[in-house]
Amino acid sequence: MKINLKVESEVCRYKFMLSKNFLAELLGIIQGKYEGTPLNPELSSNLRVLLEKIHQSVRDISCFLDACQQAVDIGRLLYTQEIPNEQVLRELIALADTFINDYIRTHRSLGNGQDIKDLLVGAMLELGCVSLGYHDEALKMLKIFSETDPLTGLLSREHFQRELDTALEYAKHHKENLILIWADVDDLKVINDLYGYAVGDAVLRVVAEVLKEVFAPVGSILARTGSNSFGVIVLGRDTPEILSMAESFRQIVEQQRPIEEEFGVTVSIGISCYPLHGTAANDLLAAAEMATLKAKRLGKNRTVILDVNAGTTDLTLLHEKSLILREAIQKPEGVIPYFQPIVDIETGNIIGYEVLARIQYQGRIFPAAAFAELAEDINIIHSLTERCLEKALWKVTQTDTEYLIFVNFALQEVEREDLVPKLLSLLKSHKIRPDRLVAELTERQAIRDVSRVHIFATHLQNAGMRLALDDFGSGFSSFLYLRQFDCYFVKIEGSLIRDITRSARCKLIVEHIAALLRSLAIEPIAEWVETGEACNILKRFGVNLCQGYYFGKPSPEIIC
Repeated sequence: MKINLKVESEVCRYKFMLSKNFLAELLGIIQGKYEGTPLNPELSSNLRVLLEKIHQSVRDISCFLDACQQAVDIGRLLYTQEIPNEQVLRELIALADTFINDYIRTHRSLGNGQDIKDLLVGAMLELGCVSLGYHDEALKMLKIFSETDPLTGLLSREHFQRELDTALEYAKHHKENLILIWADVDDLKVINDLYGYAVGDAVLRVVAEVLKEVFAPVGSILARTGSNSFGVIVLGRDTPEILSMAESFRQIVEQQRPIEEEFGVTVSIGISCYPLHGTAANDLLAAAEMATLKAKRLGKNRTVILDVNAGTTDLTLLHEKSLILREAIQKPEGVIPYFQPIVDIETGNIIGYEVLARIQYQGRIFPAAAFAELAEDINIIHSLTERCLEKALWKVTQTDTEYLIFVNFALQEVEREDLVPKLLSLLKSHKIRPDRLVAELTERQAIRDVSRVHIFATHLQNAGMRLALDDFGSGFSSFLYLRQFDCYFVKIEGSLIRDITRSARCKLIVEHIAALLRSLAIEPIAEWVETGEACNILKRFGVNLCQGYYFGKPSPEIIC
């Protein structure tokens, strides 16, 4: 949270700085002082830009203005009681933070939640300061708050980055070891959803206190580096000693019970070392974050330091992939939809297309499947799918057809309560009927949270869209999903189809799966159909919908 808060519009790239005069005018509008009074033209122009940005972000400008007024009122109340400035500012921070957390959670804003939070909290704090007459001295004090995390008292991410640069220079000059620790609180989103953000904040405070208890005695630099992550910089200590301390930190956190006796909290920890994992700050940060991702993939609640000999290639690839993904999301042509036809072999007609995302980078095209797991890990899978789907729907509207549109969704997307309304909004804006959209979920995803998928499936079908289960037969839980979900389509695992011409066992399995699905009035779809012989076998089994290279490879164009 910064006092001189810069806001950048994604559309027009227009930057401006919130000044005290500007905020004073905004405060005046909230208080009704400027009815019928002309505003300063420059401030008025900036004010309209800010209000439009807030309106686009939270969809309810009046709610924001009410919260600003509440911040002002509480600030005045505290000020009249002669409470120290520091406490007044802390109270304003707490109010703003709570309001924005609750608001973003309730409205599921389309924008970047953290960016919106920084914008609104910063504006509310400045309004509070201006209303109380806190100018130079108070604003300097608030600048100090902007360099620390108000919830935990640790350094902010920006301040941490500066400290890392300084510490790295010191380590290079004095030939000292530098160790960077990155710790993520596991499943904080689940905690927030189940218990509310106040409980989630309590968890973060507990973890921060344990972090201080373990690492402060060795002169470490401690920070809250993200919504659920913490960073530690340690100079001049041996790696085995710090590994031992990181394990102690993990174990002590595991013993805490900030929520309830049966509900523990865990952290996944990644560690990088200078010069072992790099000589630049960004390399060390990337190594620590990738080690944390590895800890999560191994089951969470563990400490990982990347093996340079065995893992350098993996680290480099992950880092490069993350950079490619982030760049693709930002560029208009970074994400491209490809279309693969699904054909009715009885009639020879195309009944629909599966939309497959492709990443375009430096003139090359990469399948999004190669990035999917990482996109979930770094929490940009929503943006990736949304960009691809928007372009795909526009492409569909350019054809005079009624094809079905099959789209894959990750479980992380399904967990979002606003996904179905967002899909309906996209379809409406492109004048496409809801019953043409088919949402595909893989069996491997669904098993992670059957109840959440069940809620999503119900909302999807109530909205008129259809559900398809992908990769059926790839695991041991296939029949569970047939009980739980009212699927319209089921896609049979591609490897079974690929081997259907040379494996009697695969042929028998596909035959019985097809018979079962038909008896349940579910339409089977065969994937990976590559030969005419496979097509003929499937036709005998009553599998009339097929997809694969035999009918067409994925293409950026819809071939009717």
